[in-house]
Amino acid sequence: MKFNNRTLLIGAMVVLLLVGSSLTSVSARSFGVSGFPNGCVCHSGSPSDDVTVILDGVPSNYSSNDVVNLTITITGGPEINNDSANYGGFNLVVSAGELSIVDNTTQILNGEATHTTFGNDQRSWQVKWTAPSKNHHDVTFTAHGNSVNGDGTNLDDEWNKVVITSAGDPNAESPSNEQETNVFVIAVIILVLAILAATRVSRMN
Repeated sequence: MKFNNRTLLIGAMVVLLLVGSSLTSVSARSFGVSGFPNGCVCHSGSPSDDVTVILDGVPSNYSSNDVVNLTITITGGPEINNDSANYGGFNLVVSAGELSIVDNTTQILNGEATHTTFGNDQRSWQVKWTAPSKNHHDVTFTAHGNSVNGDGTNLDDEWNKVVITSAGDPNAESPSNEQETNVFVIAVIILVLAILAATRVSRMN
């Protein structure tokens, strides 16, 4: 049986597609994730009510340059047993401010906080958040948590998310603008007084 180049090419493409699809279904992101605004859809198409993501430490109101400790915890989902290689993962996105790590179980990828390979065998993590220098806007915290059974596939894995808002102070800019206005008025007054003084001196001469 003879095979031409076209037949061989098509066959190779089919094999690659099959291999790629199998890798997608069993590949775990133990090294962390970022840029997944729709959640852990590789593990399940939609969030699960059996999983709860808890984000502790977010202040109801924040001040400029505040530094707070945040704890992300996942409850529910698949049970952990002795055969489980990994237990879960998370991704935390903030609309303003800066996230930073506390230990080697977390990392920052593209400004987002997520787990590391060291932090893939747990369901609770800590990170730090530094508030922006101006606090006149609300800040939104979005945490996705993935609860897995650690069998190397996405079967029976479950995830969910939580969104919390920390309120800013919409009037925070007013004192700054008012101060700038006062400085400008004072400068104008000084300039006018200087001109009047110079005029008076010139008349005396």
